[in-house]
Amino acid sequence: MRAPFRGGTLVWERGIDRTRPPPVPQTCHGGVRWRAPCGCCNVVSRTHTPRARRTPDGSSMAENSTHRISADDLSAFVKRLFLAAHTPDDIAECAARILVNADLAGHPSHGVLRIPDYLRQIEAGGMDTSARPEITRELPGTASVDARRGWGHHAAHWSMDLAIRKARDTGMAGVSLDNCNHIGRLGEYAEQAAAAGCIGIATFGFGGPGAGAAAPYGGTQRALGTNPIAIGVPTGDDTPFVSDFATTIIADGKIRLAQAEGAQLPPDYILDRDGRPSTNPDDFFDGGSLLLAGGHKGYALSLATCLLAALTGRYDAENKRIVGVFVMAIDIGAFQDAESYASDVRAFLRGITDNPPAPGIEKVLAPGEMEQRSREARTAHGIDLPIVVWRRLCDGAERLGTPIP
Repeated sequence: MRAPFRGGTLVWERGIDRTRPPPVPQTCHGGVRWRAPCGCCNVVSRTHTPRARRTPDGSSMAENSTHRISADDLSAFVKRLFLAAHTPDDIAECAARILVNADLAGHPSHGVLRIPDYLRQIEAGGMDTSARPEITRELPGTASVDARRGWGHHAAHWSMDLAIRKARDTGMAGVSLDNCNHIGRLGEYAEQAAAAGCIGIATFGFGGPGAGAAAPYGGTQRALGTNPIAIGVPTGDDTPFVSDFATTIIADGKIRLAQAEGAQLPPDYILDRDGRPSTNPDDFFDGGSLLLAGGHKGYALSLATCLLAALTGRYDAENKRIVGVFVMAIDIGAFQDAESYASDVRAFLRGITDNPPAPGIEKVLAPGEMEQRSREARTAHGIDLPIVVWRRLCDGAERLGTPIP
C-alpha cells in the first residue's frame, strides 16, 4: 500500500474515490462553463480553474498553514450552513455527518472541501435542499428511486437503508438512484451496509461522448466519469472491509485537493488538453483528462458501472449518455450465521495481512484499516483543513449569516 507523502506534492492516500453526477450548467468544476461569478475566483463566463491563495513570498497558503477543528465542531458548523440554506434538520444532519466522516477517514477530497461548490449550486438553483427521495417503481427485492435533485448524500444513504430493509425479507436487494446530485464518498454507503450486518455494494456510472473526465482505453476524448465501485463487508469489529476505488487512476476530488494545496500530482495520472502527460492540476481543469486504472481492465469496469447505472431507465438517446447510482445489500443471514461469517472474514483478513512487509512498508493492511486508523486519530486530535478550504467555508458562512466557530 502506498504511503502518504506531503510537502509540495499531493497528499496521496490510497483508498476511496468517486466522481460527481453530471453538473448543472452553473456547476463550477470539471470544465463546465459558468453563467455567474464563481465564489472562489470571481470568474464570469469562462472555464473555472480554482486556485490556491498565495502568501507574499509566492508560496501557497495551504502549504504553510492549516486550521485545526474538532470533528464535533466541524459537524455542527457544516450542519448550520446547510440549515441556513433551507435544508430540513434531518437531511442537514445526514449530509454533514457524511461529509465530515470523509475527512475523518482520511479522504478530504470528498469531505468539507466540496461544500463551497454545493452552496454555489444551491444559489444557482441546481439543488432543491428540501427535496426527499421518492420510490417510482418497486418489487419486493428492488426499487427505483428519484432523488429529485436534492442532497445526494441523503438520497444515497436513504437508498442503501431501503436496500438493507428489503434484503432482510428477500436475501438481497438492489436500488437504482436517479436525478441525483453528488453523493460524496461511496465507501460511506458500503460501510453503512456492513454496519447493518450486510455486504454492501455501491457504484456510480457516468458516460457518453464528451462526458466525464476520462477517455476510453485507446481513445483521446473524454467519455467516462471516474466511475467508482465500493464493497463493504462486516468483520465482527469496528473495522469493516471496505474496498472503494475509482476506475480512473485518480479521482477529480484528489486533483482539486492538490490544486487547493498548490501541489503537483504524481506523474502519469493525468493528460493535458493535447494528450501529453502532466503533473499540473491546472492542466486537468483546462481541458485535460484522467487516465483509467489498469488500462483495458479499468475501462471494462468503468463501462460496467454505466450499465448498472442504466437500471434507472433514463438513457439519454440524444446525447448517448448514461448516468446513475446503484446500491445493493446482501443479507448474510440469508446464507449462513452472520456472526460466524464476520468472524471468519476477520480471521481470513488477518491471515492475509500477517504477511512480511516489503522494504519501506510498516505493515500490510486490508482495505478499510487505513480509514479506521485515520478516523481514530482525527477524532482524538482534530481535523486539519487547508487554510484555503477553511476560508472558503467561512466565506460561505458569512454569506449565509451563519456563526463561525
